[in-house]
Amino acid sequence: MNKKEEIIHLWRICFNDTEEFLRLYFERKYSEADTVFFQENGQIISTLQMLPYPMTWYGQTVTTSYISGACTHPSFRSRGFMRKLLTEAFLTMKNRKIAFSLLIPQEPRLYDYYRQAGYAPVLAYTPENYYLSVRNDNPAVSFPEREAVQAEELYPYFKAQMEKRENCVQHPLEDFKTILDDLYLSGGNLLLLRDDRTRIKGMAFALPCPDKILINELLYENDNEKEALLQAAAHKWEKGEIECRIPVGNGKKITPKGMARIIDVPQVLSVYAATHPRKTLFLQINDPDIPSNNGYYRLMNGRVFRTGAGIHKTDYNLNIGELTHLLFENPGHISLMLE
Repeated sequence: MNKKEEIIHLWRICFNDTEEFLRLYFERKYSEADTVFFQENGQIISTLQMLPYPMTWYGQTVTTSYISGACTHPSFRSRGFMRKLLTEAFLTMKNRKIAFSLLIPQEPRLYDYYRQAGYAPVLAYTPENYYLSVRNDNPAVSFPEREAVQAEELYPYFKAQMEKRENCVQHPLEDFKTILDDLYLSGGNLLLLRDDRTRIKGMAFALPCPDKILINELLYENDNEKEALLQAAAHKWEKGEIECRIPVGNGKKITPKGMARIIDVPQVLSVYAATHPRKTLFLQINDPDIPSNNGYYRLMNGRVFRTGAGIHKTDYNLNIGELTHLLFENPGHISLMLE
């Protein structure tokens, strides 16, 4: 087997994904250049992928690397292979000038594991639950079959709506196509709301579950459009309960979704300082995995300076996870990933 085939074989051992999903993932997302792994006796025993995604952060676009497919063969677990792989991945990302590494822990217990690698749980969503009549419908909402969906036509609306969100992972066109394929492969459906001139006015990514409908993204301009999409979903699947996962708002319930880790401290602080010109901070940063991040940083008048200890006491002495917490003043939003 070549390396790609070995990694697919290891994926089958570690995860319960269908062969259809594996084909989709390894045809669309896998890249040898974005993969790190460990071998023992010529066998790949631990691996992960670093998938590139843009992210809007305080009005700027920064580069991120999403950790995907992180796994170790059951016979080689608890020996530190994954921790070493993460450190290797961080240094690769740093050389690529990546701002953040992102991930979604597959189990609650893994949050503590990834905290030890410098990640902070700063990605979240708010669950909104609706209980609707299933008798109402709206003819302006359609449920196109996958073959009828024209991704290039829909993408400009999707992109414009997603870019309105602060601290939000974005999806380029090719990834949008993969999202649609994964949605339909999972038994879900895209909902489209158009006006009388066939312009797109709303969009929902819906997955019917045994007891409710799960909407992972709901995009619209006003409450009437939102109501039309929700009512049409309830009518189609004859389920009155709908859960929508939306960006966290002020005073809203926060449900953890994922974690972020700063990779390039000077780059991230530069963006933060430029977008917080009135904030003055003197920071000492400690990052055991990326030593080049270590040091003293002063934020003043919209700029960041790397400096020595100086005569003034620092405002904060932070590890990399604490710095991530400090800079994410509001939770980030991550959705429509191939989880």
